[in-house]
Amino acid sequence: MPGGAGAGAGAGAGATGMPPGGMPAGMPPGMGGMPGMNPAMMQQFMQMQGMGGAGGMGGAGAGATADTRPAAEKYANELVQLKEMGFTDEATNTQMLEQCNGNVNLAIERLFAFMGNQ
Repeated sequence: MPGGAGAGAGAGAGATGMPPGGMPAGMPPGMGGMPGMNPAMMQQFMQMQGMGGAGGMGGAGAGATADTRPAAEKYANELVQLKEMGFTDEATNTQMLEQCNGNVNLAIERLFAFMGNQ
């Protein structure tokens, strides 16, 4: 009964609601098969993915305000880490941390590159 097996496979694919093209019926083009994801939701999702850090989505809403504290205050913990590693030029450390948004590992890479260019 080869015809019966083929009919069963076709019925199973139709039961998922997916037409032969692979996109759900009524799905707008360009949404990558993510039903119910409108452009605003996609943008919010992308912003949250870029936030990363401790806890992921915690406090990563659209209403989050920018940290306006001075860099030395904002990156106080990171500056201590760099100083403990032997990077003692606080002005340069602060500048690198500002450029790297507080990412100590990236700041260290830039500090080594900076030291190599002097």
